[in-house]
Amino acid sequence: MRHALPLILSLLIPAVATAQPAQVTRVLHTIDFEERHLGNPEELPMHWSKIEGAGFPHYVNAKLTDDRAHGGKYSFRFDLNGGSLAYRYDAGQIKVQSGAHYRVETFVQTTPLMHARARLSAYFLDQDGRAIPASLRSTEPYVSEGDASAWKHLVVEMSADDPAADSLVIELALLQPAIFSKSMLGDRALFAQDIRGSAWFDDVSVSQFPKVRISAERPGNIFRRSEPVALNVSISDRFTDDLAAQLVVRDAGGKEIYQHTGALDVTAASQPAGNIGKAKPQITEGHTRLLIPTLTPGWYEATLTMTTRGQFLGQQKLSLIVLADEGAMIRPDDRFGLIATDQPFEAWEQLPDIASLFAAGRLKLAIWSKAADAQQLDAAMFDRLLLRLQEMHISPTACLIDLPPNLAGLTKTGAWPELLSIPPDSWKPQLAYLIARHISHLERWQLGADASDAFVTNKDMRQVYASVYAEFAKLTQKPDLAMPWPAWFELDGQLPATVALSVPSSILPAQLPLYMQDMKGHEGHNLSLSLQWLDRKQYGRDVQIRDLAQRVIYALSADAKRIDVPLPLDAERGPDGSVINQPNELFTVVRTLFTTLSGATFKGKVPIADGVEAFLFDRNGQGIIAMWDRGSSGSSKQLALHLGQKPLQVDLWGNVTPLLKPTDAAAKSGQVQLTVGPMPIFLVDIDGPLAQLRASVVLDRPLIESSFQPHARKIRFANSFKQPISGTLKLKGPSGWTFTPPTFTFNLNAGETFERDITLQFPYSTYAGQKTFDAEFAIQADRQINITIPVSLTLGLSDIGMQSLALREGKDIILQQIITNYGDKPVDYTAFAMFPNQARQERLVTTLGPGRTTIKRYKFQNAVITPKASVRVGIKEIDGTRVLNDQVEVQ
Repeated sequence: MRHALPLILSLLIPAVATAQPAQVTRVLHTIDFEERHLGNPEELPMHWSKIEGAGFPHYVNAKLTDDRAHGGKYSFRFDLNGGSLAYRYDAGQIKVQSGAHYRVETFVQTTPLMHARARLSAYFLDQDGRAIPASLRSTEPYVSEGDASAWKHLVVEMSADDPAADSLVIELALLQPAIFSKSMLGDRALFAQDIRGSAWFDDVSVSQFPKVRISAERPGNIFRRSEPVALNVSISDRFTDDLAAQLVVRDAGGKEIYQHTGALDVTAASQPAGNIGKAKPQITEGHTRLLIPTLTPGWYEATLTMTTRGQFLGQQKLSLIVLADEGAMIRPDDRFGLIATDQPFEAWEQLPDIASLFAAGRLKLAIWSKAADAQQLDAAMFDRLLLRLQEMHISPTACLIDLPPNLAGLTKTGAWPELLSIPPDSWKPQLAYLIARHISHLERWQLGADASDAFVTNKDMRQVYASVYAEFAKLTQKPDLAMPWPAWFELDGQLPATVALSVPSSILPAQLPLYMQDMKGHEGHNLSLSLQWLDRKQYGRDVQIRDLAQRVIYALSADAKRIDVPLPLDAERGPDGSVINQPNELFTVVRTLFTTLSGATFKGKVPIADGVEAFLFDRNGQGIIAMWDRGSSGSSKQLALHLGQKPLQVDLWGNVTPLLKPTDAAAKSGQVQLTVGPMPIFLVDIDGPLAQLRASVVLDRPLIESSFQPHARKIRFANSFKQPISGTLKLKGPSGWTFTPPTFTFNLNAGETFERDITLQFPYSTYAGQKTFDAEFAIQADRQINITIPVSLTLGLSDIGMQSLALREGKDIILQQIITNYGDKPVDYTAFAMFPNQARQERLVTTLGPGRTTIKRYKFQNAVITPKASVRVGIKEIDGTRVLNDQVEVQ
């Protein structure tokens, strides 16, 4: 692969006849504020003048200072005394050429500021010194997080597209919000400001750089497995002989997959038509198609860095996805939806193709937002979009996120509650027209943004919902209008037609079914789950991916009808204002979850092994198991399972691996070897009936009272095969456990359930907690099946709780035992603690009343404490057979 790229780079850009003159440098101007040695004794740096006007007090000034510097000794310090402060570099000092591209840079630090912010701005002037307004570029307002913050690199890039551009002007500023903030109140807005504060600017530079853009050939930068990964590179510059390019491709883990550095041999360039016949040297533009060597499926970041003689000129990054399949069209599942409300209107035309890759049946779009009303922006394009979504069987959800500009302008702040204070005739006709025009294509609507708590914190929002819903009810029966609602608040009052329940990442995946239960009891109301994923910077890549997968699986297991996740594309605006969609790694994860479980129905949890979660789904007879190890150690388990003739393993990135039978014995028994870790995997094309039989093996009451006596239970399972089955069932528990009877024979017709009485006993010293015994089956169906299924039960006392803590204190062990009576009558127990080579210690717990708690303490002196040492602790009924044993590790 490395030998192919020099040829590619040699063809990267056609060469231009204009080469860089030897005496020309791309750095046109530098200002380092080291002026004392140049003879400047003034506080003001050379060629800088103060900007005056409204909001810029004449008594607020900046000066050269040596108390902080990014490079050298001096910097330019701005000190506030109320108001804003800005300085401009003199006009005519930095000449520019028409059509060239420029970068203006500086470094800045500020004191901690509540309101004021530092900013770098630049714009062009014509030959008469008049500003060209369209050329103004400014950085985002910046403030340091603390006095010790690193210097912030501020950059603006601009192109001298206007032929009148003659020189470049730089402005450095420390501004109050009244200058850089926008408010719909206009002149009536009141802004807070900082009275005191400082900012230091240093190392200002202006350089001419090539305008380089890297883009992909596929919508959303998504490549199917068989497609060549091709990137389009365009460059625009006056001279290119000095340019060098470094191309680096990294995977999701940050590992460098491909890298090459080489000079650009720019030949046979083309010039824009407007350049012909002009006296000045003109800009040359070139384009090329850059092929990347074969990449395995996954997420990648391609970085193209441009340099000239060791000087950094710019960097372009592009995220891309290589699918593990050919992206074949899968019938969309209406349960799955993508939240695309952050996508700008210009990117909507790509959304149908992107959404179809997910098998998502729903797509949320921001029809009304602060930026625009989609109907008024481009009605024809909006109509085409709705038709394409309909053809693809994707149902759009029209989200009224905010009041559109024309309605927001009638209010003071543009907030939804102010809709109640403006004349109804100013908004109802516009909403009615939107509904009536698209009534055949838009069946689902939403008021407000997902994850918003407005309906909880502002009671007027309920009235807004009622008013908007009434308008829908005039034009359609039973309007499907969703109301966003945070999951951590209890639903109260009159329920909306649809609750868009926002589930934050702080709610654990296993808790999702509990939050869904409240809505299931309300007939006629829909529930939509809006899932949020964990912050990757805080929790890491693996935890974020694992958590997301578990959320979707748990939601489906609880029979969720609508599951929405954010569209895993980050929309960015390029320098020319165009929208660039960059996929993140969760794109492949969400796609694998949706496509694998599309059309699948949850059939139950399957007992596989201790600590392993396994969820069984069925899709038209195809068995699918979602599985992971819930252990906290992060290690993997090696399992041998009966999964059918040709089971496949699918990871969360869509990679498919056949599960092999490594030995003759395993092949004869039908077992396959499987590694299960904390990251969820899917097993597809498994033996569905056998998996459902696994899921059906249970005890009727899995909670066993911890008492030294026989316990009566029923063991049951169902014949999930399409034909009768017969065979034997043998129950085998841990050492010392007794089952009566231990063996059964059965003959079951299709769909018939086996249920028999059993009694079980366990040793007196058995620890409390979750226990597992084996159900060994020898089944005669369409083939001979020998399979062992683990059956779980919980050993404990229903009315007594016990918590213990053992701590090391020098050579001694201090044990604290907390005992609580959850029953309805007093109890009498003997509490005890035991440690190797130490005498057994006992404490009496007498007449402990209902709801009462007692604490018992123990001390083992001069104990031999080894690593992983533990204390055995428990309680025993004084007049009875009940006993509770536990083991607690010494901390």
